Amino acid sequence: MGTVTHSLVHQFASMKPTEFGATIEPKWQVADRLVKEVRAAVEKQQLTPLDGARVISSIAATLFGYDEFILREISPETLLATPSKR
Repeated sequence: MGTVTHSLVHQFASMKPTEFGATIEPKWQVADRLVKEVRAAVEKQQLTPLDGARVISSIAATLFGYDEFILREISPETLLATPSKR
């Protein structure tokens, strides 16, 4: 039987301030290692800078529950394709 994981929104909303650091730190350590790998891949030209940024964004979204906190996604292409209203 698997472990039930509650929504990150519910976890963080009910969290005491003193619990925040201990909860974030393990995820931050993983994210830091992954971001270093992505940065190295961009420097070696294995990924484009845009692809590197997308991977880093995906890492953050996955580890920190971005999709739960921000309910809609706007891609760089969408922003570029949208005419500005100046």
